[in-house]
Formats: sequence, C-alpha cells, structure tokens
Amino acid sequence: MDIARLLVAGAVATSTMTAFSYIISNIRNRQFREPELLNIVLSRSDFFRLDLSKKSSAGWILHYLIGWIFVVFFEIIWKLEFIPISITSGAILGFAAGIIGVLGWKLLFYLSKNPPETTWDIEYYLQLIVAHIIFGVSAAVVYDIW
Repeated sequence: MDIARLLVAGAVATSTMTAFSYIISNIRNRQFREPELLNIVLSRSDFFRLDLSKKSSAGWILHYLIGWIFVVFFEIIWKLEFIPISITSGAILGFAAGIIGVLGWKLLFYLSKNPPETTWDIEYYLQLIVAHIIFGVSAAVVYDIW
C-alpha cells in the first residue's frame, strides 16, 4: 500500500466532495456541510462531551479520517482486481460509499438526542450520494495518474 498515494487520494477526494457539498449548500440554502454537521453532532453527544463550534477543526479531522478509510477500502478492491481503477469504478465505489454515508448519517441522527437543525429529506441524501460519487471519481483519477 502506497501511503503517499493513499493520503493524496483521500485528501483530494474528500476536498472535492466537500467543495461540492458546500457549493450545493449555498445554492440551495440548506445545511449539507458535512464537517459542520459532524461538529454539531459531536458537540451534542453525551458520549463525547465536547464543546465545539460548527467551525471547529474536529469535524474536519473526522471527515478527512473517514475519507481516508474509504480510500483504503477502494485501494483494497482495486489491488485485488475486483474492478479496475477507472472513473467508472470510482463512481461505482463512490455510490456504494454514498449509501454507507446515508446509513451512517441516519444512524447518527437516530442516536442523537438533539440532531442538527436541518431537513433530513431525499434532497439531503441525494446530495450526499452525488457527493460520494464525486469522491470516488476523484480518488480514481488520483490513483490512475499516480
């Protein structure tokens, strides 16, 4: 496993995905900003007991760590040659990551006594899936050119 490639792919993919979420959040005037939502969930958690603002670095760090974990799984799939590295495979893996992301957020919101104030509707989850497809494509592009 090439750690440098993994770190770069994870950073690029997470950054691209997050930029998309911030852009759509501003266009739609909705809260789709994953790092901010993570900070809100963490700060309202009885388990973590953290006093975080929505702009805190904790949500960003957690968001990037999750991105790197996804890229590790992508690399394993690509190295085992289940599917070749390509934009298509990145989109497919991104879609799968998006489904996992939706389930993860649903679980976080379900377990939270006081979830963030936003509407958890089809638009939120569709945006999240598209963001993860962008994540997967970005990771594949980095892997392909490395």
